[in-house]
Amino acid sequence: MRGRVRTVANVTVKGPILKRLPRKLDVLEGENAVLLVETREAGVEGHWSRDGEDLPTTCQSSSGHMHALVLPGVTREDAGEVTFSLGHSRTTTLLRVKCVKHSPPGPPELAEMFKGRKNVVLLTWKPPDPAPETPFIYRLERQKVGSEDWVQCFSVEKAGAVEVPGDCMPSEGDYRFRICSVSEHGRSPHVVFHGSAHLVPTARLVAGLKDVQVYDGEDAVFSLTLSTIIQGTWFLNGEELQSTEPEGQVEPGALRYCVEHSGPQHRLTLHAVKHRDSGALVGFSCPGVQDSAALTIQESPVHILSPQDKVSLTFTTLEQVVLTCELSRVDFPASWYKDGQKVEESESLVVKMDGRKHRLILPAAEVRDSGEFECRTEGASAFFSITVRDPPVHILDPREHVFVHAITSECVMLTCEVDREDAPVHWYKDGQEVEDSDLMVLENEGPHRRLLLPVAQPSDGGEFQCVAGDERAYFTVNITDVSSWIVYPSGKVYVAAVRLERVVLTCELCRPWAEVRWTKDGEEVVESPALLLQKEDTIRRLVLPAVQLEDSGEYLCEIDDESASFTVTVTESYQSQDSPNNNPEVCVLLKRPKTRRLWSRFPPWRRAAGAE
Repeated sequence: MRGRVRTVANVTVKGPILKRLPRKLDVLEGENAVLLVETREAGVEGHWSRDGEDLPTTCQSSSGHMHALVLPGVTREDAGEVTFSLGHSRTTTLLRVKCVKHSPPGPPELAEMFKGRKNVVLLTWKPPDPAPETPFIYRLERQKVGSEDWVQCFSVEKAGAVEVPGDCMPSEGDYRFRICSVSEHGRSPHVVFHGSAHLVPTARLVAGLKDVQVYDGEDAVFSLTLSTIIQGTWFLNGEELQSTEPEGQVEPGALRYCVEHSGPQHRLTLHAVKHRDSGALVGFSCPGVQDSAALTIQESPVHILSPQDKVSLTFTTLEQVVLTCELSRVDFPASWYKDGQKVEESESLVVKMDGRKHRLILPAAEVRDSGEFECRTEGASAFFSITVRDPPVHILDPREHVFVHAITSECVMLTCEVDREDAPVHWYKDGQEVEDSDLMVLENEGPHRRLLLPVAQPSDGGEFQCVAGDERAYFTVNITDVSSWIVYPSGKVYVAAVRLERVVLTCELCRPWAEVRWTKDGEEVVESPALLLQKEDTIRRLVLPAVQLEDSGEYLCEIDDESASFTVTVTESYQSQDSPNNNPEVCVLLKRPKTRRLWSRFPPWRRAAGAE
């Protein structure tokens, strides 16, 4: 053609792959997809993949310079980017799978229902026209009248007729049916069979009636389970029980009952049965099933009316303890236990039964009666926790804090009087309980409780307590280490007197209660009108109201191993003008030195009372 230029050029492809894959490849679903690649060199091994995943070697083949990938019967899952790789060189194509549109089969024709036989329905139909090209089946569905749900019955491969018996139904009722054609390409519209059929499944027992044993006054429940849902009738002693009402009575004033039906389960409840109902026969009947069971009334079990919970009680000794347990049945036996051991009756423990009440009596409780008591009967127990304590102890004396001062080696007595002779007390020293020993002696005498320190030492001093119940008596004991009993005189005293003068010999001690012994020339003096012995606090005096010549001699005031010495010389008259002739009395306590006052311990008759 004039003016048109045609150019022919040779295109040279560089690289190991000479013939590459097309940019895209369209294949119909179900067809085979074939991809070819030519390489520069023969016998090399390439690599096929789709969307980055290796393809199976069974789909690959190679011959000389040619490499092929064959995907038989492709589906939509085979679509994707297919790549052939050889070294660093690669070629890619987009594989697209196009779907072929198929139509579902047509609906069956001439669907009819026949109800010639009892409890069986005959369904007939013709195949769709035109007949589908692909294989298909018929699906039959049922619907119970009053329900909106359709349920598949079964599938049929060939057209014609099918019988549906009542045994195929889950429960008794009126049923409708429909049918459709189904293939791999979908299903046809449903075709409904005209009318409905009443079908009753044949029932069989899955779990039958069982004999029932209950206690007087309880409900008796009879139940059974069938293989299908179907109505049934209950009987009591051959009399039909109406189930139109949820609850009914056999006759006015007689047994009340309740009939229940849930799915394949049937239940009959007889309310509050009595002894007179024992031996009754309960029956159930439905098409294909008849069953019965007996009712037995047992003696009602005993239970405890009171107490319902564990009872905790506290008593004092000699009080009467009465534990009461009331049972639900009259004169039913029960046993009493204490700390798990069955009790034995005695004068101190009495067991009584009066109708429903069982009693355990302790006429005069003692501390050892404390424990856990149990009234045990058949299948039930009542529990009691009993605590018996001595009555509260009160301290009568002392009521105030007592301070006791003593010197070493003295006997110290702390006394506490309580209101009961049998009341126990505990002694404490500086917070530690005192135990009876040679150094600390504990005595009980009637209501009096004593703590003795036979030979008190400074280390025995401290804070003492007498504890009786919740009350306490407090004592503070101080022990002073004293080296001498006699404070004055410290040396020998000389007394010169004229006949008929009054002479007073004085000795001062460190304790007011200390006893002394006066002697003259080694013999103990005897008190008389002519020789008087006086005591005043810590002062001890020997008084000669009218001294005589024969009163001259050596006088001693003795206590323990100590003594004060007085030498008395009596004359008719003084030998010197400087002598005190005109004095009516001669007293040796003319120049008594100053002495340190010492606290004294009280005499025993006061210490026993705890007075200061």
